Amino acid sequence: MTDIATSLEQEFAEVSHGEREAAIAELRRYEAAGRGTVDIKPHAILLPALFLLAGGIFIYGVFTSAAMSRLGAIGAFAVGVLLVAGSLWAMFGPRGTRFSLTERGIVVKGALLPWACIDDYGVVENSYNGFSTHTSVTLLLAEGFTPPALGLMYPFGANSRHRKSGQYETRLTLHAGARGMNCEKLAARIGDFMAAAHARDQLGRMQATPDTHH
Repeated sequence: MTDIATSLEQEFAEVSHGEREAAIAELRRYEAAGRGTVDIKPHAILLPALFLLAGGIFIYGVFTSAAMSRLGAIGAFAVGVLLVAGSLWAMFGPRGTRFSLTERGIVVKGALLPWACIDDYGVVENSYNGFSTHTSVTLLLAEGFTPPALGLMYPFGANSRHRKSGQYETRLTLHAGARGMNCEKLAARIGDFMAAAHARDQLGRMQATPDTHH
């Protein structure tokens, strides 16, 4: 009986050890997918494209309209050039970071929203007549957590509080979307960083270290 009990105990230990190692390997895989920092910048398309079209119409009218006065032609040409230049800058020029995905949480203008205080999130692409106008990132914050001021104008981001539950929600808006990624990819990257933070915490509780080879 002693031999059987010892054998069973050893087998159970081996199984437990194997399950622990498998769990740690899986957690390390999640943790490695959300390291470093990813800056999310807005990328406008629709409005600059409309301004580009309007500017082109102004300039075209200057060269094709015989009834336009000299002063009117100069004014129309100047407006057209400004519209074209502004639209090109809006589409291809440098843009500031709206928010950053980091290992600690989402950083907005220096304000930190820790991953541990984000219960859920959603990413929605809004459109008008088939044209993408803006992408909204909504963060449902944990009960009892009061978010810091975001330092953004209301159209670009704001915190709101649900009257009944008292929970806060943070909205971040990108016109017309995130530069370099579509709505699905942005949602996936946020999910990667969020899962990595939870995996990092779980590895700490299991007294295991992240995989530093990735």
